[in-house]
Amino acid sequence: MPMPPILRLMTMTLLCAAATATASAATGLARLQGAWQLQSGESVDGDGVRTDYARHGLAGTKVLADGRFAFTSTRNGAFWAAGSGTYEGDATRYLERPLMASYPLENGGSYEFRYTLEGDTWTLERWEGGRRVEREVWTRVGR
Repeated sequence: MPMPPILRLMTMTLLCAAATATASAATGLARLQGAWQLQSGESVDGDGVRTDYARHGLAGTKVLADGRFAFTSTRNGAFWAAGSGTYEGDATRYLERPLMASYPLENGGSYEFRYTLEGDTWTLERWEGGRRVEREVWTRVGR
């Protein structure tokens, strides 16, 4: 039995909306692909103690490509930490899932951030229980 015209129209509308949403999410993340250098950051530990990255001599580089990320960081010029894994998200949400890391993973190995991208400046914020526990500002150094 042929599909009524209104049902065909509704089906096509839903398929187009789904394709647009998927393309928008991919486009949002595609803007993040490339190499990034850490400009500033801070984190808050479980006791509420704030750590300013610059004051502790922390620096880092992160590379994102095709749903994969890798980063290395140094403290006062010496190796500090590294990790790599997968990422996903949309135009405002970025989720990292490290598959390898030089540190113990928290949050079940998943780190979700809210982010903004203004020109070549990428700002990430991670929140837990209504409190910001991490903020990083990265600058693009390559595509």
